Amino acid sequence: MKLNKINHETLRNMFLAVIVCLLLFYLYNYMFQKIKYGSEVFSSTFIMPEKRKILILYTGGTIGMVESKDGNVPKKGFLKQQMDKILSMHKNRREISPFTIKEYDPLLDSSNMSISNWNKMIVDIRDNYDKYDSFIVIHGTDTLSYTASALSFALEGLSKPVIITGSQIPLEQLKNDGGNNLLASLIVASSSIIPEVMVVFSNKIIRGNRSKKISSNKLDAFESPNIRNIGNFGYAAQPNYNRSMIRTAGMGAFHAQLYDEKKEVCVVFLTPGFNFKNVETMVAANPNIRGVILQTFGIGDGPTGNDDFLHMLKVLNDKDIIILNISQCIEGHIDTGDYETGSTMVKYNVISGNDMTLEAGYCKLLYLLTRYENGGELYSNSKLIENDLVRDLRGELSEKSTSFEFL
Repeated sequence: MKLNKINHETLRNMFLAVIVCLLLFYLYNYMFQKIKYGSEVFSSTFIMPEKRKILILYTGGTIGMVESKDGNVPKKGFLKQQMDKILSMHKNRREISPFTIKEYDPLLDSSNMSISNWNKMIVDIRDNYDKYDSFIVIHGTDTLSYTASALSFALEGLSKPVIITGSQIPLEQLKNDGGNNLLASLIVASSSIIPEVMVVFSNKIIRGNRSKKISSNKLDAFESPNIRNIGNFGYAAQPNYNRSMIRTAGMGAFHAQLYDEKKEVCVVFLTPGFNFKNVETMVAANPNIRGVILQTFGIGDGPTGNDDFLHMLKVLNDKDIIILNISQCIEGHIDTGDYETGSTMVKYNVISGNDMTLEAGYCKLLYLLTRYENGGELYSNSKLIENDLVRDLRGELSEKSTSFEFL
């Protein structure tokens, strides 16, 4: 009896000792991370940089431009030279994973970016997906949010970070924002496993298909109008990540969907006095137009008292052209049930874009038009496209109103 009592006490003490050791181990690991990497690190996203490889796709943009008699122009090899100079000033290069730069030829001002250029990036990521742990796309700022949105839809089942960055001022200038944006992007690519397309710019980490360029001049040029950032950089070397904003990796195998370059989406920005017959003329002359985005007033209203507007909607319906409703407002969401004007548009099969940005809505519609093409038949599978337009596929829309838009 006494022996059994001793055995029970010994087992209990051993069990308690194991629990204490585990607690001490986790406490030590937490303190080590906090001391080495700063109080802002979110440890569940952090991994060892030296064991990773990064592929950088340099497409062009302001960041690598130099002055010429015709203004700023891209220069081959210049970005690599500048990156080497920037990294040579930092002794903690071990926090940056080894990287390879693939420089595009020609280097583009992003105003010249096309769907074929998106497809080139998609192919490069697809063909190198198993060779690298993360990807950085260096891009001009003017159409950066379009590319970020396009990649987010095209890269199905994504399980690795894809980061888009650039700068407002060329690295050649003494004072510029490019160096910080490059370092921040390299840190995220080296130390996180966030399975998303992200924009890293001016110390912000933004979901790519939620990003929008809101200033042509400020260094803090990009915002996420309707949801919080994925993370932000502060004083510490590592960024602070918002756990609730990080999406899980795709369930299926990775697949890259190229865009059909023959499919077109037309954007119609409504204004008082707009001549809607011009839209009818355009779609009659071009059968490749498969979708129309209406940039509407406020919460999604249009001039339903104008017979020409209603006739245009009927023409689009008759041609089985998808109509997507995106607000002209930067913040907020579409709510077509509040006013008669919105309710009338629903009767004409105008699909709510909810709180999507124009960039996300444009790329999502092109993606769905490509995805649901049926045997080369024009205007096929419209119902499938309409169903997916209102679904959250890549975090691009909020299926329910969020408190964020009321802050």
